[in-house]
Amino acid sequence: MKRFIPSVIAAAIILSGCGGSSSSNSVDNTTLEVHAIKPADVASYIENYTQSAAQLNVQIDGHNSAIEMLDFDMDEGVIYIRYDLGVIVLGFDFEGEKPKQEVAVISNQNTEQALLGENLQLSEQNDNFVIEGQLVDNTSGNLHTFNMTFNESLISGGNSQLVVKDTAAELSGTLGSKTYVQFRDLALDHPSVNRIIFKSVDGSVNDDINMHTGRLIHQAQYTTVMPADGEAYSGGVDLYAAGIKKEYQVGGKLGVHAWCCEGDKDAGQLSKSHSAHGAQLTYFREILGQELGPEFYFFTINAAPADDIYLMTQAEINKYFF
Repeated sequence: MKRFIPSVIAAAIILSGCGGSSSSNSVDNTTLEVHAIKPADVASYIENYTQSAAQLNVQIDGHNSAIEMLDFDMDEGVIYIRYDLGVIVLGFDFEGEKPKQEVAVISNQNTEQALLGENLQLSEQNDNFVIEGQLVDNTSGNLHTFNMTFNESLISGGNSQLVVKDTAAELSGTLGSKTYVQFRDLALDHPSVNRIIFKSVDGSVNDDINMHTGRLIHQAQYTTVMPADGEAYSGGVDLYAAGIKKEYQVGGKLGVHAWCCEGDKDAGQLSKSHSAHGAQLTYFREILGQELGPEFYFFTINAAPADDIYLMTQAEINKYFF
């Protein structure tokens, strides 16, 4: 159940399967074990992500800072990027899956002041994009040097936060490879934590690794908690479902929909025997059981199309989780 955006760089978001709904894609999904990322390959996958993420960087007038995705707006064609002194707004061609030579920098200290890109140059260096040039102050006209390096991990990492409070950890943000690292480290560094509280989780930018994050939650035997003021959508519900025990307070929001896309069809438009369901069915059988897991999966992908969301009712929450 993927929060859908086009891949910012080709490998950033990996969609399950690769074809239409022809009979050649029909398989027995009832017992077949399928993984988009094989369990044996997860460690190397995460190592590659970690190495790529370490290269995310911006320098403004020689001041160096790590960067991470804050948000994106497909309608406006921009990606919002957090750095230690403010926010960078990067123009992005989502259809062409490439950055534009358009940058604005807004300081935390003065949100009325903007530094606007001027004479920017865009280049590719190995697996990285590099944008460099000058920024002009929109109030004083002063010039500032600018150099930013980024790659697919800017998006595929997500921007999740996992904050430990006593024996619980609060989860928020967009899920991705970074989330897997956070849960891996949580089990190692905070063994007393036994509850994961879902504050505001808006989905996943990488279903393939998100399912392995769910396996970490399930294997650690965490209780997943949806408080009355909490919300989880799409891939966030996948992680909530992974709790060995689950708690739910009335008012909490659990939103589901179909993932996108297999050819020109979203998951709800595919036959139940289509091979593209394989990895998700494998995951839900593991965390919810041989019968309830597939039933829940098919419920979610038929509840709403990929460009919409369906909020589960109390009766549905009770049926699938309690």
